[in-house]
Amino acid sequence: MNKAALTKHEIYNKLAGFSEKDLASIANFVDFMRHQKKIKPQKVLKLQGILKNHDIDLSDLKQFKKQTWQHVDQEFADE
Repeated sequence: MNKAALTKHEIYNKLAGFSEKDLASIANFVDFMRHQKKIKPQKVLKLQGILKNHDIDLSDLKQFKKQTWQHVDQEFADE
């Protein structure tokens, strides 16, 4: 894991136990810091329901997965 990811995880762990009001204050501070650094908010792409009413055949995906990992199986078999 990279250092930024570890730091984010540490910050997340430190948020446990704060009240809703405290968390709102922290969120406001983070928004202020993002504004100060001119960091644009990340767009959230919601995929829920995108394939609704579509008939999906997973057999092709299973075959692709098998072909993709076949070389790994062969390498272990050759040892």
